[in-house]
Amino acid sequence: MTILVPQAPSPRTVVRTEAPIDGKPPARHPRAEVQLAVSRAMIVIALFAAWILVYLTVFSGFEQNHEQSRLYGRMRTELALGVAPTGAPIAAGDPVAVLSIPRLGLKNEVVVEGTATSQLQDGPGHLRGSVLPGQHGVSELLGRALSFGAPFGSLDTLRAGDPITVTTGQGTFTYLVSGARHQGDPVPTAPAANDGRLTLVSAVGSGFLAGLAPSETIYVDATLNGKAVGAGPVTNQLSAEQPMSTHVTSGTLAFLALNLQLLLIVLLATAWLRARWSSLGGWVVGTPMVLAALWAVSSLASQLLPNLV
Repeated sequence: MTILVPQAPSPRTVVRTEAPIDGKPPARHPRAEVQLAVSRAMIVIALFAAWILVYLTVFSGFEQNHEQSRLYGRMRTELALGVAPTGAPIAAGDPVAVLSIPRLGLKNEVVVEGTATSQLQDGPGHLRGSVLPGQHGVSELLGRALSFGAPFGSLDTLRAGDPITVTTGQGTFTYLVSGARHQGDPVPTAPAANDGRLTLVSAVGSGFLAGLAPSETIYVDATLNGKAVGAGPVTNQLSAEQPMSTHVTSGTLAFLALNLQLLLIVLLATAWLRARWSSLGGWVVGTPMVLAALWAVSSLASQLLPNLV
């Protein structure tokens, strides 16, 4: 007896007549493109703001330390040779004294002549129009509160009786802190004959972000412990060197514009390297150049800030 087994139907080729499937990604909504561009712009702004904060509070201190090392070597040589300045004329930026304040952790901090923004990038500055430390009269020293090492960043922590030592071409002098005051408070009377006073000036802030937003001038007065020496010639005061002043020159703006152009060129070159080479290779080569250009721009841009910040 023969058993018939049903056979499976043979496969047939099916020809589809529909339109071919589009493998392209779906088109983005115009609003999504705008949101993406805005988010990228916000990221760039946030990164730039973070860089500025880190530069002012950390990296600018490296610049100041480098200049302090150079200035200290020069001042030691001038003191040893007996040619350290004792009166005007003194070129802006030249070292005039060595300052030590144990309470603030300052030791052998070189004081430069002038208190414009560019001079205070190197260290505390001697206010022109006042006598040099150790001389009869009032000597004023200004220092930054936030950036470039913030040598006077904790000026408000000084207490009555704290010692301040200053060495100039006329000797070493010790001052004792007598008190602090703010802008608008009564100014102490002028020192008597053979007396001297040192006034340290910086900025302080208020509120939760006081350290990051110094806006009020603080003055700490100290009385010379001993007799003052004769005062030498005094340079006239400059309005651009007063506390919390800004001094923007055409030269500074020109150099800032040139460095901004350099930064843009470096960024475009880094993007070109990433596209033509590889992402990793582009960043390895471009990052040092970007940081160098960004550092130069930040150093020049910081001169647009008030001199005590």
